[in-house]
Amino acid sequence: MKITKLLTLICIIVLNTVFAQEKAENDPDEPVVTLGEISSLQSKVLNKTIPLSIHLPENYDSSKKSYPVLYMLGSDYRARFAMLASTLDYMGEGQIPEMILIGIDLPEGNSILLPTRKNQDTTIPDSYIDFFETELMPIVDNKYRTAPFNILYGASNSGFFTVYTLLNKPLLFNSYFASSPSIMRIPKVLQQKIKSGPLKTLSKNRSLHIIYSDDEGLTNHVSEFTRVLADHKPESFTYKVDELVNQGHVPAMDFIQFLLTLYPDFNPFNPSENLESLDKVTQHFDRLSKRYGYEIKTPISIIFDLGFHTILSKDLIAAEEIFQYSLEVYPEGKESYLGMGLVRKAQGQLESARVMFEKALTIDPDFSLAKRWLQRLKN
Repeated sequence: MKITKLLTLICIIVLNTVFAQEKAENDPDEPVVTLGEISSLQSKVLNKTIPLSIHLPENYDSSKKSYPVLYMLGSDYRARFAMLASTLDYMGEGQIPEMILIGIDLPEGNSILLPTRKNQDTTIPDSYIDFFETELMPIVDNKYRTAPFNILYGASNSGFFTVYTLLNKPLLFNSYFASSPSIMRIPKVLQQKIKSGPLKTLSKNRSLHIIYSDDEGLTNHVSEFTRVLADHKPESFTYKVDELVNQGHVPAMDFIQFLLTLYPDFNPFNPSENLESLDKVTQHFDRLSKRYGYEIKTPISIIFDLGFHTILSKDLIAAEEIFQYSLEVYPEGKESYLGMGLVRKAQGQLESARVMFEKALTIDPDFSLAKRWLQRLKN
């Protein structure tokens, strides 16, 4: 049910999404929905300009957090980039951490990431790995507040590149997503790299997730690849393979499944059914931080839900503690002030509640929840 709703929302967003510079020239005053901005990088390694598509979390400018980075190959496929960006926004903080999305456009087509057909030369995919390692990723880390956790996503031919990168530079990314990867291109080379390449001696945790459909002719190739992988992989490496039924090449649902598998227990809390303590919630995210190797703060949305249901349970002392914690961790968060305003209102401190609601509105003048609660105080 959740996936059906999510796909519906994504379709609506994609159909209404354009990049800022693609706004209709015949109606320049018409507001548009934008999911990302266009940039570029002059690459010395590749000897050409690489177009980039960049999408930041909604509250990136007002927050002080660092974010994991997801690199998408083939973001010139605009609908696909918009779908990934909107999925990250929709799932962010509720089901997965918020992320920075960096799209690498491939205007020449993603077949450029394959070895040549004639002699299976891998010079170009090797140079793209070098481009990531020496140019793109250092620039992204320098320009944005990034956490030390990177994900590579590729589909079809760029899915081959995802697998190829893993087998050649397993430490470059923390997790690898390959949707309908073209691993049939050089199967013996890939198998040999599994048996004797750098993955064999990997000591740090890394993961691979492959998703494909049963109707695209990949079943035997993926089965043979994973058979060799299972026989030779190190203990620190995990992988998962999902074969979907009748979903076609590069299944539309792949990205959601990738993310839910990578963060299977990001938010196990449902305060409307079972009210947990603030300590238990924060300890959970401390454990996640250790697992993924970077600080994952307790999301403000989860703190707010916990605090709101604690108010409903009439435990105002605990609710005040929760929103005081929220103000300390997220002093720039509008939800922190809204929550404390609700606590003050429940305590009968209406003037203090008004100040909190107004503070939330100074952070976001369009914050409808704060507007409504402020109006209720006046009525």
